[in-house]
Amino acid sequence: MGPGLRKFRQTLSRLSKIALDSSCFIYQIEENQKYVELTKAIFEELLPQNKLKAFASTLIITEILTKPYHHNRQDLVHDYKDLILNLPNFSTFAPEERICDDAALIRAKYNFRTPDAIHLATAIVEGATVIVGNDKKWKKVKEIKTIVLEDFA
Repeated sequence: MGPGLRKFRQTLSRLSKIALDSSCFIYQIEENQKYVELTKAIFEELLPQNKLKAFASTLIITEILTKPYHHNRQDLVHDYKDLILNLPNFSTFAPEERICDDAALIRAKYNFRTPDAIHLATAIVEGATVIVGNDKKWKKVKEIKTIVLEDFA
């Protein structure tokens, strides 16, 4: 185990409830060599062993399935849906009025695209300690801490 993975596990072990960006799921299913050890710590260790709870906006479904549908990869569609629907200690939240309102504030304040603002607003409204993804510009958001996978790779 490398120092980045060790530090990543230690960082997450101090948390109880995190939000996940769609990139985490993509790296896990597609076994991205740079990040898969980090995502395995979440999906194959911390969540199944009840050491952590995680959630995401239902928007991840749209973001994750677009490319597999475009390439007619029903196998990947199935793998993603299976991971999302059967992952222990994981849930999704649809963007209801409060999340959409907070997303508008985030868009106005930080000039983010709507999907990014919805992910961040969902994390904030639903009470995550951090959001895990790979978008460095999210670090400037003061309302929630962002863990960027690249910082541990």
